[in-house]
Amino acid sequence: MMHLTRLLRDRRRPSSDVPGVPTCSARPERPTRRPRSAALAVAAVLVLAAAPAARADDAPDPDLDAAARSASQCSPGAFCLWSGPGYTGTFWSVSSGGTFNPPLTQAKSLWNRSAFDVRTYNAPSGGGSSVCWNTGAQTSNTSVATVSVRTMAATTC
Repeated sequence: MMHLTRLLRDRRRPSSDVPGVPTCSARPERPTRRPRSAALAVAAVLVLAAAPAARADDAPDPDLDAAARSASQCSPGAFCLWSGPGYTGTFWSVSSGGTFNPPLTQAKSLWNRSAFDVRTYNAPSGGGSSVCWNTGAQTSNTSVATVSVRTMAATTC
């Protein structure tokens, strides 16, 4: 009985030293496997932890023109207007000389990247009172009437 106990205790050792008991070969050890589901769960937690949480105020404002949200939209040589402060809202620009009636009646941001001074008016076709914007003028927080706009190639502010 003692030989049998020793044999069961150490299965890997052949029992050829015990008379009358056949030699037994040990079963190969199986590599330890971690469940795939646990690995996937850990990976999912890491991905979710790394991703920033979406906030409700990150959603685009439907009242703003989604294409116009920064000063970088104003091309060199253009006079640009935005309906919102901080270069947000509806965007309008002009790169040629003349008098224009933009779709904005009031601008909250503007940038004069043109080579000319520009006047903004509170009435159509360059009528009413005006504000003059020198070349390079830029503001992200104003409130100016823009019922009409005139680029002035021949005169300055």
